[in-house]
Amino acid sequence: MRKGGKLHVDYKHAENAISKGSKTFHFASRFMGRERRNAFYAIYAFCRHTDDLVDDNEGNPRIQKLLIRDWKRRFIEAYENGYSSDPVLSPFVHVMKKYGVPLRYPLELIRGVSMDISKKEYGTFTELRRYCFRVASVVGLMLMRIFGIENAKRSKRCAINLGIAMQLTNILRDVGDDARMGRVYFPKDELAKFGLTIGDILSLRRKDGLMDFLKFQVERARRYYREAMSCIGTIHNEVRMVIALASTLYREILAVIEENEYEVFGKRAYVNTMRKITLYLRLVFIGYPQPSPDGG
Repeated sequence: MRKGGKLHVDYKHAENAISKGSKTFHFASRFMGRERRNAFYAIYAFCRHTDDLVDDNEGNPRIQKLLIRDWKRRFIEAYENGYSSDPVLSPFVHVMKKYGVPLRYPLELIRGVSMDISKKEYGTFTELRRYCFRVASVVGLMLMRIFGIENAKRSKRCAINLGIAMQLTNILRDVGDDARMGRVYFPKDELAKFGLTIGDILSLRRKDGLMDFLKFQVERARRYYREAMSCIGTIHNEVRMVIALASTLYREILAVIEENEYEVFGKRAYVNTMRKITLYLRLVFIGYPQPSPDGG
């Protein structure tokens, strides 16, 4: 919509999307200035909507493929035109143009989300890592642009690793929900090493070896967090707090999973508001908690 000859971009829908869809990211976003915050909302809303096209139509691959195909077409059309009347595409395309977000990143995200339509299991971690890159790391690469982080190789590597860490955390948090939808993200070869199968996860059975397997997966996620946050000191103050807080809050989900004694089938780990505030205050007064080499 144009007002007085200028393009007016409404971010209300995007803000509502993040406030309902991710309390963790919404909490972290409060510590940014309005301009970056709106851009953050726009990117989140686009990613959320793209993901929901598959998750909200689970069990009907034909409808999922049609919706994703149509969404991709509409997105590319909006990008080429430079604007859209769609409440999700309008702010997102505006942000892409304003901050120079490469077209390949959202297209890679769409490609990754599309994997959930037909790919219900992963043979190796290499396959899973590729999925994590597409659905999460590219989000970090987009955010690098709006955060004004230099496009250096090290910064890119940190963004990629943080995306993988967060997606691995999502997978651990959502094991039960995903299994009920017929999805298992854990690599088959790694399950086998602990005497487990895809079928064991789908049947929601706590077999011998499951806890050790989950401990192994939690430690891998923590290792990616450590690698990702190795460059936190090079980022300017406003953005440093947001990244450190989002990373800390997400990493805390792993601690909650441990506190729940790895009950991932029937109990969804989450970080409550009081705990979030405590973590924030710790960041302010102590700084980002660098985990020890043994994963503590």
